[in-house]
Amino acid sequence: MNKTVELVNRYAEFEENYPDASIGDFCRHFIASQQNKETLGNLFDGEMPPRADIILTKLMDRIARIHMIYIQIAMKGMKIQHFEEFSLLSAIANLKNPRKTEVIYHTINELSTGLNLLAGMKKRGYINEQDDPEDKRSKRLSLTPKGKKILEGCYERFSKIPELLFKEINNEDIQLCIQLLKNVDLKFSKMWQRDKGRSLEEITAPK
Repeated sequence: MNKTVELVNRYAEFEENYPDASIGDFCRHFIASQQNKETLGNLFDGEMPPRADIILTKLMDRIARIHMIYIQIAMKGMKIQHFEEFSLLSAIANLKNPRKTEVIYHTINELSTGLNLLAGMKKRGYINEQDDPEDKRSKRLSLTPKGKKILEGCYERFSKIPELLFKEINNEDIQLCIQLLKNVDLKFSKMWQRDKGRSLEEITAPK
């Protein structure tokens, strides 16, 4: 096949899968796909899963575990007991006076776990609860001055971890990773609550 034709076909395929990506994103994607053939053998001590999507899942899982190791190091001396507390505080700040359930599900927590964490932070004076004027059964949340100070300290300290992990990757490549993975988050962050009560066969059955 003519090289120009092959390149155009590859770009058309990329554009179909990632319509919001730029030509620069395609170029980085193409180069990375060629380099992957040479470097994947170094991953996981050469014990490679049989499919690329499994390799990606395993890689993300390992990076997430490594991330949490360094988060635990960063948490020493901080006034939060679990990393999930930071996620909840951040969600309360960003969602602007949200309901309890909204915060819990936004941070992808189980309801019982989220309620326990929120109760603990209320007891320590990090958050306030207000009655929801639209639903008497619900509570809305806001940060106390103490909670805002705790959150600011978390942002300052935890932001050093991504810098440590990804400092050898240039910003354009990081942006490409975000572009390629964001739709997985957008799709399944809306589905996981419903899917919890279903079997794997139901979830994966062809539609």
